[in-house]
Amino acid sequence: MDDNNVYRTLFFEETDDHLQQLNDNVLELENNPDDMNLLNEIFRSAHTLKGMAATMGYDVMTELTHKMENIFELFKSGKMSVTSDAISLIFQCLDRLSVLVEDLREEKELQHSQIEDLLTALNQFENGGENPPTPTANAEQEAVDIVEQDFKVAFQNIEEADLAVIEQLSPEDTAYSIAIRLDEQTVLKGPRVYLILEHLEKLGDIIQSEPSTEALEDGDFDTDFQLLFISQASQQEIEENILANSEIDQIIVKPFDQATDIATATEATTEERIEPAATTVTEEKAPSAESPAPVSEQPKEKTAASQKQVSKANNQASHNNSKNQSIRVDLSRLDLFLNLVSELVVYRNQLEDVSNRAHLTEIKDSLEQVSRLTSELQELVLKIRMQQVNVVFSRFPRMVRDLANELNKEMDLIIEGEETELDKTVVSELSEPLVHILRNSADHGIELPEVREKLGKPRRGTINLVAYQEGNQVIITITDDGKGLNPDVIRESAARKGLSTDGLSDEEVQKLIFHPGFSTAKEITNISGRGVGMDAVQSKIHALGGTIELRSQVNVGTTFIIKLPLTLSIIDALMVRVGTENFAIPLDVVERVVMVREEQIEQTFTNEVYEFQGQMIPIIRMNQLLAINEDRPKKHYAIIVSIDQQYYGILADELIGQQEIVIKKIDAILQQIKKYQGATILGDGSIALILDVNTICNELRSQL
Repeated sequence: MDDNNVYRTLFFEETDDHLQQLNDNVLELENNPDDMNLLNEIFRSAHTLKGMAATMGYDVMTELTHKMENIFELFKSGKMSVTSDAISLIFQCLDRLSVLVEDLREEKELQHSQIEDLLTALNQFENGGENPPTPTANAEQEAVDIVEQDFKVAFQNIEEADLAVIEQLSPEDTAYSIAIRLDEQTVLKGPRVYLILEHLEKLGDIIQSEPSTEALEDGDFDTDFQLLFISQASQQEIEENILANSEIDQIIVKPFDQATDIATATEATTEERIEPAATTVTEEKAPSAESPAPVSEQPKEKTAASQKQVSKANNQASHNNSKNQSIRVDLSRLDLFLNLVSELVVYRNQLEDVSNRAHLTEIKDSLEQVSRLTSELQELVLKIRMQQVNVVFSRFPRMVRDLANELNKEMDLIIEGEETELDKTVVSELSEPLVHILRNSADHGIELPEVREKLGKPRRGTINLVAYQEGNQVIITITDDGKGLNPDVIRESAARKGLSTDGLSDEEVQKLIFHPGFSTAKEITNISGRGVGMDAVQSKIHALGGTIELRSQVNVGTTFIIKLPLTLSIIDALMVRVGTENFAIPLDVVERVVMVREEQIEQTFTNEVYEFQGQMIPIIRMNQLLAINEDRPKKHYAIIVSIDQQYYGILADELIGQQEIVIKKIDAILQQIKKYQGATILGDGSIALILDVNTICNELRSQL
């Protein structure tokens, strides 16, 4: 068998999912305390989390989760009300569990002292409610009898060689029949069985298992399994060995009897069944209305007919599951896959260029097929790398709730567009900058309830977090209805830091918050005030190839607009020529290309415009914007783009055509110009800059 560490990765992945789900559901529970479906879902997640920790032998984590689960049980039974204090305590437990998981990742040994404070607080809460009724002895025995009806030793197929081994045993050895039933809600059955078998093998040899050892370690069984075990240990020692494991519902340990333990075995006697009382009575309590159905409702008698039915059902389940299977892949492998596809696209473009220049018609059909397959391959790898921003957004409602309590403010976080997808690399880096902005909105933006009332605002402030796709970019906006950024306050703070604001407009002064070390806070708290936030946000967004904009109005609110590339690698582009230079325009923002004569362009007070679909749209002359030349030919190609639901016409001298291009990073100096998104290698080996159409058009709009 492999070492127990083979299950650690699975444990961490599942634990992270359950902790996030618990955070989300507990936050929702605070607003909907009477939602029993939600309570049941929370209880199941907590129980699953406890079971996984117990399976891996992490007792400290198991104890804390079990105590937390008791609070959920009191919520379910109505013996304790869902209060803000109780929810805060649960959140403290979830945070501590996250810390314990990180310690385990770093292979640190967990200490009971890490949870003592929370155990004390949980005990106080638990003792504050009424004690749940203890089942009577008759009720306990009745429940035991019902569960035991179909639990017995009944080997279906013991080989003759195994029976011969048993017949030739020495007087010191004894053959035992063992039946084990796991808790119905055990999640990691494979690892649990692995630990049971590993402990048993210290006492003797397992010569037969039903199901097979491979099926048991894969978790490919229901709750019951049987072992034929040879050992010099006593029956009591074997029982104690098995019961030392967690998540054991019932066991049978008895000397092997060929006449009764094979195929048509009769019911084992009640005295032969050992039940871990701490699990069936104290820990799990009596079954509630929401608990799973009794085992007796799902008989597991190992007759030949029932085995065929189970096999048929398993095959059908496997067939159904095969329709929606997934696999976790290391991100570095996807990065390598993407890099290889990117190189493939570059060389495909070079082959097409050579073919066109040399008029190689013989390879035209094959090259078209290669081009199609390459396009499908790059589309596939980009889709594989896409991930919903909800992965990051899901943590923010809890964070804003905690900030509201800490700051004695009332605020709501409204999230829209959380299904929007971004490249996995971008999503994984989004958390830090968004946390900074949200914390600043909560601390500096949203006012105290009393202040908001005096200003004629609702007592509860609102922070809107919105994500949506626009062309080849994803736009994320964070808007609060707070006090906004006061330019006068920023000027005073800038003066104290020796920064000159002479000649700066109010908007330019507001943008000083992105200056390293700048802060308007008069005192430092654990939330903000050290001036290490907004400059870090801007640096991170720029490192991701994006931009960040700021719009703020005093006593109205502040909006941060983050624009990020949809992918970091391959896009469809329209290749154009301005003067003697080639440029790429991302195709996703292009609406149409029209021929425009010079006399069709009209001059207004602030800008040149062109009539398109019944409206006058701004014209951008790329040759002047990029300082290439001042020529004004009689005819232009106008690339009509749509940005923020506004049309713009970008003038180019010549169209080259549509092409898939690989985005390459450009020098930091060119990035500061804020007109280029990157560069690409063309088929002839030359370099073309990729225009940042969003930034170019938005700068023009700000000048109008």
